[in-house]
Amino acid sequence: MNKAQEINQKTVQETKILLLEVIKNPDVFKDDESMKIALNSQGSLARYKNVERNINPCSLNTLKSLSENLLDNGFFELDTLRINAKSVIEEAITGKLKQGRKATLKQQVATLKNNLEVTQQSNFLLTTIIKEMRSQLKSMAEQDLTEKDRIKRYKYANKKIEAQLNYVLNGEL
Repeated sequence: MNKAQEINQKTVQETKILLLEVIKNPDVFKDDESMKIALNSQGSLARYKNVERNINPCSLNTLKSLSENLLDNGFFELDTLRINAKSVIEEAITGKLKQGRKATLKQQVATLKNNLEVTQQSNFLLTTIIKEMRSQLKSMAEQDLTEKDRIKRYKYANKKIEAQLNYVLNGEL
């Protein structure tokens, strides 16, 4: 990896950290004109420079492609943070919650509820798998089997558990 790529990767990571700070403490940034300009558009964010925070300007395409590689939700995550940061700064200045921000928050709540439901289902299935594994272990411990039969039974149980885990974790068999 060359030096420019490292600098740009650091820029993406530091930009995300900065945007999270802005969202948490908008009052600190509400008088920062360069920050307000940077939050106006994706291109302005890409051109933003902050030497103290190791954020250097880059092209929008570079910011997008590196965000896709470095962030869990790609550039969408960075752009959502930008939009939210812009909204909270405007809210800190005016004292009013924007209509767009309300819609964004409702969407985030719906997404979080959906994620919670999926996680609860996965946890239930994983708990069921663990109970089944414990039952099989107990059964194997109580039976008087030859070594060959124990290995055969272990391989069967292991294959079945792997299939169940792949289904729960990846949705595939």
